[in-house]
Amino acid sequence: MLLDRNNTKIRFTCQQFECTEFRFIDKDRALVFDFRSRLKTEDVTCKYCGSRSVEVHDNSTVYLKDIPLWVGIKQFVSVWIHRYKCKECKRVFSEEIGFKDPDARVTDRAANAVRALLALGLSISSVAQYTGIHWDTIRKLQTVVMENALETRSRLLKEQGYKPKYLAVDEFAIHKGQIYATCVMDLELGDVIWVGKGRSAETFSCFFQDISPDYLNEVKAVAMDMNASFNLVVREYLPNADIVYDRYHVQSLFGKEVLSETRLDEARKHSMKMKDLKETLSYTTGRADRSYLSHRKRDENRKRREIKGLRWSLLTNSKNLSEEQQSSLKKILEDHKDLAACYAMKEEMNRLFELKEPKDAQSGWMSWFEAAKESEIKALVKFAKTNLKRIEGFIAHATHPITTGKLEGLNNKIKVAKRVGYGYRNDDYFFTLIRYISLPNNFMLIPRIS
Repeated sequence: MLLDRNNTKIRFTCQQFECTEFRFIDKDRALVFDFRSRLKTEDVTCKYCGSRSVEVHDNSTVYLKDIPLWVGIKQFVSVWIHRYKCKECKRVFSEEIGFKDPDARVTDRAANAVRALLALGLSISSVAQYTGIHWDTIRKLQTVVMENALETRSRLLKEQGYKPKYLAVDEFAIHKGQIYATCVMDLELGDVIWVGKGRSAETFSCFFQDISPDYLNEVKAVAMDMNASFNLVVREYLPNADIVYDRYHVQSLFGKEVLSETRLDEARKHSMKMKDLKETLSYTTGRADRSYLSHRKRDENRKRREIKGLRWSLLTNSKNLSEEQQSSLKKILEDHKDLAACYAMKEEMNRLFELKEPKDAQSGWMSWFEAAKESEIKALVKFAKTNLKRIEGFIAHATHPITTGKLEGLNNKIKVAKRVGYGYRNDDYFFTLIRYISLPNNFMLIPRIS
């Protein structure tokens, strides 16, 4: 078809429309198919009152975007239609175009093709470049699909009488420049039930204002990182729910604020000793003394390098270390008591997070915090004083062993979606996309972007 536009003649029909000619607009690099209505007035019924007494009021032309036959050539369908006036109710209405997509000025086949291309993981800009359809139109088409899927999911859960019992809340970056959004997930289903711009207490409060209190009245616990504003909001709106601090966030924070700081303090001590030995060497003349000081300086440098390279071994669970790594770690810790104490506290923390009995967890965490405060190790004392007020969230892990891990996993998919789309200018669309990609596969009309 249209192998040579100068020698090609066409004649085909679609519903009540007939196409007998086409135009190629060189300036716009566009191909236009002209359709004309063949509908007879006596076959028309008023869409408002149902009367068959209508007359032609005037005519108009509707332009629809279509999928191009050639890449780089935009394709349009020009549809010449009637507008009718009812003699009974006096209202004016237009002739319906059956092959027009209800959500945009594109043909049905163009809308289906756009959805299929998006399903393959193409970005909106790529689809727009290929089809010649404006990116905003493509966004609207995908938004309709996503909203329909979300509405279907919500309706089915409501019919089943489902209510969430465990939630997770976390923040993620949506743009460069410290611009964040807050995300709330149903941990049992894995569905994101709300996304809002910002990461403040006011932002999180909007979740409880947007979601029906009746839907949340069975929530037993909420998992979160140690963001003080989030736990205050949960206590206000869900007074009967427990707050559970994510164990992996706690362990990561301990590694950063305690183990790493103490390790660097120990390394700095060796660096200071090296500096003192170097100064002593500068005015020492005795050969034996210089040899002794040089040996000590090399030994301090060796210990400093060992401490500096110990980061991974300190943060890794001892069960995951090889025998050689455990032996090397043990030898270094024997010479650094503060670091050894912090490492022992880390291992005890890991054990406490495995407890299943709340009473055991309570006594264990109380002892842990007391030991931390009495250690006289600056970083460890500071960590204990800062987080002692959150001890209930540590203890609650024994009753509700939940984490924000599933939500953190979704954050990776969000990053992929941002890369595919090269960022999103419309936050509402982006937040709908986040909720959409969290749905199970059988509820998604378009496969997950991956």
